Formats: sequence, C-alpha cells, structure tokens
Amino acid sequence: MTKSQTYVKHIFSDKLVFEKEVLHVNCDEDRKEVMTLICKDICTDKKLAGEVNFLKIHSIDDLNFEKVKITLVQVLLSELLSLLYEKRYTKVELESIKKDKTHQKFIYELASIYLRRFSSLFYKEVVNSFFDLIATANKPETLSPVVLEVIHGSENRKTLLEQHGSGQILYKPEQAWMRVKQARDDKSRKVQVYQIEIVKLVRRVDELKLNISAIVAARALSIQDLKKVTPKLLLDMFTEDDDIQLHTKKTMFSYVPASKANILVQTASKALVETKVIREKQDYKQISEFFKRCQKTNTDKYLLEKFDEFKHELELKSATYRDKRLKLQTLRNRPLDSFDMTLKKVKEAMVYNLQHL
Repeated sequence: MTKSQTYVKHIFSDKLVFEKEVLHVNCDEDRKEVMTLICKDICTDKKLAGEVNFLKIHSIDDLNFEKVKITLVQVLLSELLSLLYEKRYTKVELESIKKDKTHQKFIYELASIYLRRFSSLFYKEVVNSFFDLIATANKPETLSPVVLEVIHGSENRKTLLEQHGSGQILYKPEQAWMRVKQARDDKSRKVQVYQIEIVKLVRRVDELKLNISAIVAARALSIQDLKKVTPKLLLDMFTEDDDIQLHTKKTMFSYVPASKANILVQTASKALVETKVIREKQDYKQISEFFKRCQKTNTDKYLLEKFDEFKHELELKSATYRDKRLKLQTLRNRPLDSFDMTLKKVKEAMVYNLQHL
C-alpha cells in the first residue's frame, strides 16, 4: 500500500478522523461553526437557491429541501478532494477516491449525522434570506408577494408564521417590514460605533509607530547628517502640513537629541537673517524656537522614557484594536433577529414550520 493510499485509509477509518483532517473540527463548537458556513454556501448555491433561498423563489410553494443532503455530501467531498489536491494527489487518484462507493457511503452517513444534529442551522440561514428579502423593499407597499405568502399562506401552503400551538406572530406585512427596518438600523448604529472607535485606534496606532521609528531614526542621526539639512527643507517641514513625507521628517527631527539640536537652531537662525521674505522670517523664527526647546527637553533620559511610553501604549492600543475588530466582525455576523424579539419569534416559528413542510 502506497503512502497516499495509507493516508486516505486513515481519513476514512473513523468519522472523527475525517472531521479533524478534512474539516479541522475537534469539538461541537467547531462543528457548529463549520456547519454555519456550509449552510450559508448552500443557501446561496446557484443550483439550489431557487428552492431554498427566499430571495430567489417566486412562491413559498417553490420551497424544497430534498436536495440539501446531497449538496452537503458534495461539499464534504469537495473539501476532501481539495485537501488531497494540496497534498499533490494526481487527478487519477482523486477520481478514484471520488468514485469509491465505500467512501461515498461514509461521507453520506457523515452528512446525515450533521443534518440530523444541526438542521436548525440550515433553516435559520433560510429564514435569514427571508429577512433579506423584506429588507429589499424601501417601503411596506413594495414588499415581495413571497413575503405576503409567508404571512398569509398560499393556495397550497398555510402561513409560515404560525407558532406551534400558539397562534400566528405577525398578521400585517408592514409589521414585518418595520421590525426588519428597526433591527437593521439598530445593527447599523452599533456597527458605526465600532467603526468610529477602530478608525481612532488605527490613527493612534499609526502615530505611535511613527513616533517610535522617529525616535530611533533621530538618535541615529550624525552631526554631518544634520549639517546637510537645508533651510528650505526645514521651512517645508514646518509649513507643508499635508505632505506625509515632510510630516514624517518633521516628527523625526522633533526628537533630535539635545546635544545636536543646536545645529538646526543655527540653520534656522541663519536663514532668518538671510531671507528677504517677511513671512519666512516669522516661520524661521518659530523653527529656531522649536529646536531651542528640543535642546532643553530631548535628553537621553527623556527620549528613552518617551520610547518606552510609546511602546507600552502601542501594545495596549494594538490589543484593543484586535479586540474591537473581532467584536465588529461578530456584530456583523449576528442575524437581524438578535436585535429584535419579535423577529426572533418569527425565526423560531419559521424554522419549525420549514422543518415540517
């Protein structure tokens, strides 16, 4: 038996092994995450969308979930073949594995287990597409006829909003539209808050990185480097606020060690005397005063303390940034029913009714 055959035999030796090797699944939480992603893909699959996605069906009579299991089998098989392709299995080997009846049966049984345990995840994705359909209407009067059928029922099927033994949740299309609109607005507001916080964090992180690198660069400047700095460069750095490169240079020169800052003071002072432009005289005077302050503040101890301070803040801000990004992603992934109790009840009722079509 070849090494390739041994590995395939190992994969199909146990369903837990298959899950771990092919789906990178180690626990139920992983299974839920994988199944949620797969269900999203199935609901948007071009071949199935016309039967399982409210955005694509023309009537609730079109809903048909008979092909879902076969599609899940195909997804699992595709994941397997993708893994083996990465491991450089030949096309002949992949085709052989794909057509193997024992392997097909194994994957079919695994798909059956997943659907039996996590079918509600699939139907929740179907209901999410119903909320998406409602959201496409800019006002209640333009709601799709499919929405009306979900609420009132069709000629062949009763309403999908009837709670099991507890009556119907919503009776009016405008109620559904308003609930979805309010949930979307609430979600958007929360997303916007995170986005604003993240933008501020990104700006501060960039500032900290700039200051850290500026301190390192400034301390490495030699006297010869500073003597090469022209009055024109100094003037541009302190007057051209929109130029990123000049801003970077200005930040670096603001950390010039106190023992070397006098060179820049002299350059600015000399330019102050020589220039004939009144406006430039005022600018050079301010530049000279700026570097005189650097002579007083930029001691080795001060620069080292600022460097450590910026490094510490960068670590904290970077951690906060990662946390905010994760929370934002989680928020974006939250379905609309998590923002509205009525929509939550709508989803519960629809999931139950869809499972029993």
